Amino acid sequence: MKKSVINGLLVVCALGLVAACFYSIYSDIAFDEEKAAREKIVIARLMDIRNAEEQYKMTFGEYCGTIDSLIDFVKNGKTVDKIIKDGELTDDQLEAGMTEREAVAKGLIKRDTVWMTAAEKLGISNPDSMKYVPIGRPADGTFTVVRSTFDPSVYDTIYQGIIELRKKAQFNMKSNEFDMLVEFRARLDDYIDGMSEKKIKNLKADLKKRHRNRAELMLDNEDQTDGEWYGLRIGDLEDTNNKMAGNWE
Repeated sequence: MKKSVINGLLVVCALGLVAACFYSIYSDIAFDEEKAAREKIVIARLMDIRNAEEQYKMTFGEYCGTIDSLIDFVKNGKTVDKIIKDGELTDDQLEAGMTEREAVAKGLIKRDTVWMTAAEKLGISNPDSMKYVPIGRPADGTFTVVRSTFDPSVYDTIYQGIIELRKKAQFNMKSNEFDMLVEFRARLDDYIDGMSEKKIKNLKADLKKRHRNRAELMLDNEDQTDGEWYGLRIGDLEDTNNKMAGNWE
């Protein structure tokens, strides 16, 4: 009888241990899936900003230095959609050295430019939302659980996290000139807000150990977590060779 009781207790303990191990593994998997789903949304937002910056540079010859100015450009800036051509230079005109611009000025051929807003060209439906980290804690204080599937309308929700965008001149030792660099980023604490605090702490420790997804603190950055910054970003204010690459790439 006594032996049966002991065996029963051992079975219960074993089952409890199996359940604890299963929960630990499952919770780790769920955390990783949630984090990956959120990062996918954030990366899409950063890619929109990168595309807007590239379009801004094509228009003005340099990158935009503030997120609000970039949003204004996306909303109101005009970009070339296409050029409608009517007529071509003849062989005689080409042999005479006439340029297309000269032919247009003389009315020999026509070139009409079709314009569109940067938002239309880039496919950005809500430019005002570009300044916000598109997931985490919404401005109304509620949380959105993403998992592996999510509602695309999440992009139109206003969240508390702000995309940080900075620009500065950095001397290039190779070209012996100053390069104008731009960097924009989303803080880890913003886009994983509401997830397991214990696992977030472990994640930061792992990132710090592997030197991943980190950057220098901005002078006006309020993130003082162990004096480090973690998150997703495109560009690098210290690296002239970055070429607007993402730190996840």
